[in-house]
Amino acid sequence: MRHLVLVRHGESALNALSRVTRTYCGQIETPLNDLGRQQAVSAGKKLAEFDYVKPAAAVSSPLTRAVETLDLLLSQLSSTVPVLPPIAGLMERSHGQFEGLAEELVFRDYPHYRDDPGYCHFMNHFEQCAPGGETLTVVSNRAWAAVRGVLDSTAGDVILVSHFNPIRCILGRALELTQAETLKLHIPNAIPIVLGFNGSFRLIDSPDLTTW
Repeated sequence: MRHLVLVRHGESALNALSRVTRTYCGQIETPLNDLGRQQAVSAGKKLAEFDYVKPAAAVSSPLTRAVETLDLLLSQLSSTVPVLPPIAGLMERSHGQFEGLAEELVFRDYPHYRDDPGYCHFMNHFEQCAPGGETLTVVSNRAWAAVRGVLDSTAGDVILVSHFNPIRCILGRALELTQAETLKLHIPNAIPIVLGFNGSFRLIDSPDLTTW
């Protein structure tokens, strides 16, 4: 049986800011903060404890926070793991015109994204999205294509570092969850999620994925 290890990047500067002032990140660059770097190192130490995982390849989104997380994670493993070129399909969901903006500014200028049922679920919906942004359907399709491409072109276990939305979409596809079940998933920063696969996927090790 092969293993796919999914890891969300460590906490970024914008992740920390958003806890104070809700801010839409998406695909803009935001570096890991000190806590995020510590989380990435801890993720590597945690993964090193899984003696059944034998990483033969690793890959990340091209966004810096994912690339740095992968580098710090791999530094904690006892053997060298070949790193594949970053894959754009693993990038975070684009929020289009809302990227980098605080929620209060978005709702001031686009009040229908707060009040209209046809728009107001854009952050947690498969068909709604920010203006110029991506739906979760689009994210699911591109992220799953990236996963299948990596698995088809490699042998052995794979480490994949990505972002909140792509990882929950990947889990939804791999575990054959409904859209409603996928939308309930919470992906914490820098905690390994291990899937086993041999024709089909099953969840082997993960944090609590339902705690928001």
